[in-house]
Amino acid sequence: MVDSATRQRILAAALDCFLENGVHRTTVDLVRKRAAVSNGSFFHHFRSKQDLAEAVYLHGLEQHQAELLATLTPRLSLEAGITSAVRRHLEWVEAHPRLAAFLLGPPDWAAPTDSPRIAACSRAFFQAVADWLRARGWSGTPTLGVVVAVWIGPAQEYTRRWLLGEIEPPTSAAPALARAAWNALEPVLASTPTPEDT
Repeated sequence: MVDSATRQRILAAALDCFLENGVHRTTVDLVRKRAAVSNGSFFHHFRSKQDLAEAVYLHGLEQHQAELLATLTPRLSLEAGITSAVRRHLEWVEAHPRLAAFLLGPPDWAAPTDSPRIAACSRAFFQAVADWLRARGWSGTPTLGVVVAVWIGPAQEYTRRWLLGEIEPPTSAAPALARAAWNALEPVLASTPTPEDT
């Protein structure tokens, strides 16, 4: 339990340091001091600063993806799932602005595409989304990448601008963005009866 608490403290301290200073200017020593842990304790949990940055990213990614998947329940219709996921995305960003800012990418760091942990997490998430869509008649066309870009892209852009302090909080735009996502996707996704009707 103490070990887990120490790891979480390091992750929280790293997130603060990365957002305040950038990943490249943040040192292990800076994170260690902010988390109030020893050198040995830090390296017990993380091999390097890069390993730590990946862990912070993965922590946010897993949380965010779990929130979205929680909305895509087996009995939900296509329209309800599309709109609910947009709303949940916006709610999550508003509730976790610092993690969201890191997921969207500090200017000096991008999540490594070759990270096995990040790749496995994303693969499992997109497979679950694809399975949910297929159960509602999606044929695989347009591709999942296109569907997700149309589905979440506008909401993602809105949250970027909100995190920069340019516009109103994400949840204030949720009804319009959720409806826009459905209006854009309805013509291109195959329609089948809702699960409770089959």
